[in-house]
Amino acid sequence: MNLREMMRSMDMEAAKAHLNVAVLLTLSGGFLDAFTYLGHGKVFANSMTGNIVLMAVNLAAGDWHQASRHVSPLVGFACGILAARLLQLMTPRWVRQPAIAALIFEIVFLAAAALKGLPEFWLIPGISFVATLQTMFFMQSGTVTYTSVMTTGNLRRSIQLFFESTIPKRDPAGLREAVVLGTISLSFALGAVVGGLTTRRLHDAALGVPATFLFIALLDIFRRVLSGRLSGTTADERGATSGPRGQVSNRDRVSGQAR
Repeated sequence: MNLREMMRSMDMEAAKAHLNVAVLLTLSGGFLDAFTYLGHGKVFANSMTGNIVLMAVNLAAGDWHQASRHVSPLVGFACGILAARLLQLMTPRWVRQPAIAALIFEIVFLAAAALKGLPEFWLIPGISFVATLQTMFFMQSGTVTYTSVMTTGNLRRSIQLFFESTIPKRDPAGLREAVVLGTISLSFALGAVVGGLTTRRLHDAALGVPATFLFIALLDIFRRVLSGRLSGTTADERGATSGPRGQVSNRDRVSGQAR
């Protein structure tokens, strides 16, 4: 990888890690859990803990049919992890930006499901698959590690950082990280609220909402990358014309000698 490609990769990583992107992805994550739970048999798209607990409870109650409904998201989850690994192995020879490829695929899948509809047999594991890809490639917001498809870890870390940053003394950097994770946790809850309201009214067509969240996140990433490149190009042009600050260009030196 040459220097220019390295700089482009750094621009992309910085854009992916912006809080705006984390909020939009987490809104989508909360929405999808509410969507599958309310609209498709009390199954979670993202929360594998919830699926395992509910599957166990149903097995204990002898409700084999309901228990079996929780298997397909687990399969989609495992396949998503496998696909993420394969994409990583194909980087950079075949796929330069696996995170962007995964995000585009998720947008297309959700939009197609909203517009055309899919049988539940494919829809539930499909949502788990694309959501797992999302969380595998988007795990950083600034200096904070987070997950965009569940909230337990985000909430725990936010509260932990708050107390660590206030007892026994105040740590502004830690408080900022606590606020970031708190914001992401609230975004998940808000996404679930929106998902609950729209799923009851629109059913599968409601998937257009998280697809829109993700599309806005994608546009935000590209906007930030393009803005960074344009700023870098302008700075390079100024440097080529003026030379480093405090130095005199050869043209000015020759002109001075002539005078």
